[in-house]
Amino acid sequence: MKTPICSFDAKTGVLCAGCEAKLEAGQLTPTEIEIAIKLTRLAEREQEVNTLSMISAAKSGVDSVLFLRGSDISFLRSNPELLKKVETEFGGAVWFVEAQATDRRFMENLFFPSKVLNMNFFWLPDGKKLTRVLIDRRDPKNAIKTTRIQDIAKELRNVELIIEYGA
Repeated sequence: MKTPICSFDAKTGVLCAGCEAKLEAGQLTPTEIEIAIKLTRLAEREQEVNTLSMISAAKSGVDSVLFLRGSDISFLRSNPELLKKVETEFGGAVWFVEAQATDRRFMENLFFPSKVLNMNFFWLPDGKKLTRVLIDRRDPKNAIKTTRIQDIAKELRNVELIIEYGA
């Protein structure tokens, strides 16, 4: 299991001098440390989690957003039982996003399993940028999900979303 902190620190929950210095320098956040510790604890019980590489992490309200390698996201999505265990460990919704994702890929990761049909960017006269996302269908589960996605996009990428549904 790769995390932004040392594996020893993630197992013990106590930071070494090197990780403490990264935290003080702003290279790590307390949220990343907390999430790395939770993932490491889960990896001790679930061997599949040991193959993951957490690049970064953030919180948006009660939701956790994990930035992973693209191959790790594919692996997790193909294993619904493991996804449930991760959400149970975190006590809420967990969103998986590719670490080096473009804005479009970021949105596709958030809207998964719905498909993003189109994305348009609008620049307003006051300098604000709006992003219109057209997704493939209106799913009753998406009503709550879209509000969370809008919050995550605003907090993590400073993107104002307008969400529309296609056929």
